[in-house]
Amino acid sequence: MRGDDWKMFAPLRRGAPISPETKLVAVLTTHAAGATAATLANDLLQAGSVVGMKAPVTRRIEELLDELEQAARVERIPDGRYRVVRARV
Repeated sequence: MRGDDWKMFAPLRRGAPISPETKLVAVLTTHAAGATAATLANDLLQAGSVVGMKAPVTRRIEELLDELEQAARVERIPDGRYRVVRARV
């Protein structure tokens, strides 16, 4: 986990930390039609899974989605939303 991610995606409960990618894919699987980075950031913020202001969280989620797209775990559909290709991270 990157240093910045530790602060933004810090575990709020005791136990093993969950990677940002795992959190992101878990939320993305709840959106059958796909979701944008802004929607995912809002969902994670409301769930208390991330800490921070919406703009930097959205920016980092966009970066994570690009990394997951390169790894063929998510795909971007023509309208800009993302959806899970393979739910396992």
